[in-house]
Amino acid sequence: MRGLGAALADLWYLSRPYFTSDERKSAWGLLGVVLGLTLLLVGADVLQSFSRNIFYTALQQRDVTSFLRGLFWFVRTPTMLIPGFFIIAVPTLLAAVYATYLQQLLQLRWRRWLTHRMVSQWLDQNVAFRIAIEETGLTAVGDNPDQRIQEDIDGFVRDTLAQFLDIVSRLVTLFSYVGLLWVLSGAISIFGVRIPGYFLWIALLYSLFASVVTHLTGRRLIPLRIAQQKAEADFRYSLVHIRDHAASIALSDGANHEKRLLIGKFDVIYDNFLGIMKRAKWLGFLTDGLGTLSGNFALLVESIRYFAGKITFGTLMQLVQAFSRVEDALGWIWSSYASLTEWRANVTRLATFQRTMDRASVGIGKTTRDITPTVCDIVTDNLDIYRPDDSVLLSSVNITLPKGHDIVLLGPSGLGKSTLLRTLDGVWPFTSGTIRLPAEEMMFVPQSPYLPLGTLRATLCYPRSPETVSDDRLCSVLAQVGLSALIDDRDTEARWAERLSPGEQQRLMFGRVLLNQPAWVFLDESTSNLDAASENQLYDLLRDHIPSVTIVSVTHRITLQERHPVTIDLQVFAPSQ
Repeated sequence: MRGLGAALADLWYLSRPYFTSDERKSAWGLLGVVLGLTLLLVGADVLQSFSRNIFYTALQQRDVTSFLRGLFWFVRTPTMLIPGFFIIAVPTLLAAVYATYLQQLLQLRWRRWLTHRMVSQWLDQNVAFRIAIEETGLTAVGDNPDQRIQEDIDGFVRDTLAQFLDIVSRLVTLFSYVGLLWVLSGAISIFGVRIPGYFLWIALLYSLFASVVTHLTGRRLIPLRIAQQKAEADFRYSLVHIRDHAASIALSDGANHEKRLLIGKFDVIYDNFLGIMKRAKWLGFLTDGLGTLSGNFALLVESIRYFAGKITFGTLMQLVQAFSRVEDALGWIWSSYASLTEWRANVTRLATFQRTMDRASVGIGKTTRDITPTVCDIVTDNLDIYRPDDSVLLSSVNITLPKGHDIVLLGPSGLGKSTLLRTLDGVWPFTSGTIRLPAEEMMFVPQSPYLPLGTLRATLCYPRSPETVSDDRLCSVLAQVGLSALIDDRDTEARWAERLSPGEQQRLMFGRVLLNQPAWVFLDESTSNLDAASENQLYDLLRDHIPSVTIVSVTHRITLQERHPVTIDLQVFAPSQ
């Protein structure tokens, strides 16, 4: 029951936001119409059972008139007026088509809403970054967010609607056919005890037995399917990682190492899926066998009454249909177990990802960020910076970054200089203390810049829209940072992170700074792939074209340190050993 309770809790956690959102009216409206059509289809099926009774009985008696009326018109019985087969079939066809169409429409709208919500949350407040740095969170290696958003949302919405409507249909079918099966099956005496509606009791016992046996056989499929998705994600990420670092792997002669790694990851997929196949094989034997047995069982048992002349052929077929419908409704667990395990694994993965984003959105940092127009300098007060494992990286950081000056942050590798910049930017969550900031535009340039997919123009303007920058301005900036050779390619789409050298990428980032004209620019080893002359040229560009800019640099180069009159040594804030 704990597993069922957890599944329902995850389902509610993922579904409630959509059905209480701004789209709730259309969502509930579509769901209501689909449910109505589902009920209509069940009612039509019940009517068809009576129509078939008349149809088959007419065939048995060679009654052409009753046969034709049972096909194309109405037949009056002592208890009711029965529509003919085709009178029922036409509206049933329309209801079935529109039920499918509207279900798909609801599925599509739900997926759109949920995708927009998760994408926004993943990218807002630096959640993607926070998830990636948390050792206990979902990392790209451990559980790909791209798979959760692209694949699991689609599967969750599709399968949830399908399972829900299937349950409703089976429940309505059960209540619709229980009374019919009770009446048609009559009574039987066993050891002198008269049992009315005996065939209904047989259906109940049969379904209970089948459900228990199926659960015991297939319950291991859920963790196996979850493990399979994780293994597939690991393998896919490794392939992408090798593709993105093919040059470095080739230069390092690391092909054999990567080959062993990939083969090992795929072997995990193979072994796990083999376990799924073995478990699914026995589950298939069970579910298919139970399904085949149930239909033939009803026909075999009730054929005794038919051959004894106690029931007509039409009643026999109607009774078989009623038994099949009741048994199918009661046997939802065993007949749908394989699909339920897939759905349960999907819900678990998606709910885990959503909860991870929720935790990251809240954040764990206790730093107060005071941003006000009256503040000129950046000042930190008793700022503590931690690693994700809660160990102290920098302690009681009390520094002032004076506006309008060139400032350099010094310290050995691994001290926390880059992390301090991330803290000032507000993206590092493991902090406490106070930071006072001016209400001015700030720009952070890392050592390895991010180059989005698209044209060079869009890459240079990122994250601004390319339309906000004139072509003359763009060409001028490319020339200023030493990338004149790329001017003719400014509207070419390419993987610029692969096409440009590390030095060219850093030049491009300085072009971004020139376009954005920030009041503060933080350069984290941003010229490490350039020679000293190129480095000085780019720094001169910033000072010449943005005279009021405050430059804060992290560097290990003595020549670059000499350009900065203000020096802050972060070694004094390292925790004592």
